[in-house]
Amino acid sequence: MWRKRYQSFWVLGLGMLLGLLLTGCGSAKTQTPPGPAESTAAPKTGAGPVESSAIPAESTENSLAVALVPTATNGTAESTFQQVLVAFQEGRLEAVFDFLPPSHQAEVEQLLQTFADKMDPELWSELFQLLNKSANLLKSKKELILSLDGVKKLPQIDAIKPFWEGITNGLRDAATSDIADLKQLKRANTRQLLAAGSRLLAGMQLPSFADIEVTTVQATDEQATLSYRDAKNAAPKQVEFVRVEGKWLPQSIATGWPVAMADAKARLAELPSQLAILKPEALRQMSSIAGMLDQLQGAKTKDEFSAAAVPLVFTVAFGAQMAQQAMQDAATTPRQGNAVHLIINRELTDGELTRLKTAVFESLGDSAANTDYEFIPNDGKTRCRFVPITDLPSLLTVLKQHFEGTSVRLDAETKTIFVDGN
Repeated sequence: MWRKRYQSFWVLGLGMLLGLLLTGCGSAKTQTPPGPAESTAAPKTGAGPVESSAIPAESTENSLAVALVPTATNGTAESTFQQVLVAFQEGRLEAVFDFLPPSHQAEVEQLLQTFADKMDPELWSELFQLLNKSANLLKSKKELILSLDGVKKLPQIDAIKPFWEGITNGLRDAATSDIADLKQLKRANTRQLLAAGSRLLAGMQLPSFADIEVTTVQATDEQATLSYRDAKNAAPKQVEFVRVEGKWLPQSIATGWPVAMADAKARLAELPSQLAILKPEALRQMSSIAGMLDQLQGAKTKDEFSAAAVPLVFTVAFGAQMAQQAMQDAATTPRQGNAVHLIINRELTDGELTRLKTAVFESLGDSAANTDYEFIPNDGKTRCRFVPITDLPSLLTVLKQHFEGTSVRLDAETKTIFVDGN
């Protein structure tokens, strides 16, 4: 888990990108072209206004016209940083995809197709039917839902109310789109899906990055160091950028991309076996939830609606917890005994975490694709976990070389490696 908020905006964007793709957003046949988002305050900069240019709509038969989006092919690292922040601020998810190098885009496209190949068709279909029922309920029973005491107490509810219609319409569009069919998902165009997915954010209050100041410390044709402040009066931070296939990327993303892709492919390879474990209980839970949604749809009064809502809340919460536990068990139980923990007595920066991960995974060779990792910088320390690690002495040697001049010691009983923060 990366804790630094703005140095990891690319990771956040890719997460949003893949999440929207794999839940199905928009339809190549039915969606209307998204218009240019209304521009809000742009990040402050020492190098002039944010650059943007039009990307022409694709001309294939079922293609979508797309919004104006920025391109960083010939720009500077500074303008790339600015444009990505503006894209997030305006809810243009497809812009994240535009900033990836061509080979990276191809890999994301391949991940989408692999997911469609590996996903269970029955589970996928039932999931979208459930999503459609939920969207229709949110649409038709808005007042009864908002009258529930539990909903009234939600701290986010006042912020959600103005966007209720847009959210419910977006969910219903997603639930009834061509992407609800895995055959259509296999033929989907990633950027078109994201352009349609941006409609889900239309009108919503998105984070503002207007206070972020970005300046270039030093730059060459292929590398750049940027300084930025993520809040007024905040201490300046630095992030390294490199040019990859003509596109500027943070050094941490460029370095970590191969490992991240290998990890994603390994997880997708395990998806069918994990779904086989989950499927019987998942279908039972979804059938139960569908029946409860039907009861809520038929409720006429607040009391009837409230009485039907209570078991639904418990069923959804319990089902989500059980599914998460089952996935964790399926993914980690066979390898849990080979987990190694690393505790560093200071918080590492994003760049330091990237270099550490690269050093460890390069030492693992072919087994890196099957290794899970977790980084948690918090409370002045950095805690890491790698699993499975079958050659602990070799890992210890790698860490001693990486943290040269620093005390690195192993507690063999707990398989925990401690690194002095000095």
